[in-house]
Amino acid sequence: MPDAPDAMPPYRPEQQLFSDPVIDRLMAVTMTLAAEVYILRERIGDLESRLAGDDSSASGTPAGERSAQAAAFAAHVLGPLLGEQQSRGPQ
Repeated sequence: MPDAPDAMPPYRPEQQLFSDPVIDRLMAVTMTLAAEVYILRERIGDLESRLAGDDSSASGTPAGERSAQAAAFAAHVLGPLLGEQQSRGPQ
């Protein structure tokens, strides 16, 4: 007999990538917020283009350029994970 559509799926433990599960959850929240920021940036850019009377919106941007922008944003967001000094401090 098939399960009811509203039946709870079987319990599966959370996937853990870091030694502390709290760090995993913080990373998940950070990545979710970063995705939202990226989407909002695209939408604002599209709206600004339309308000300026420019017909080329974010959706009209070539795929290669959008991919490069996405890669640059991801590198900026994930850069701190490398543990390298970002500021010009003492050598």
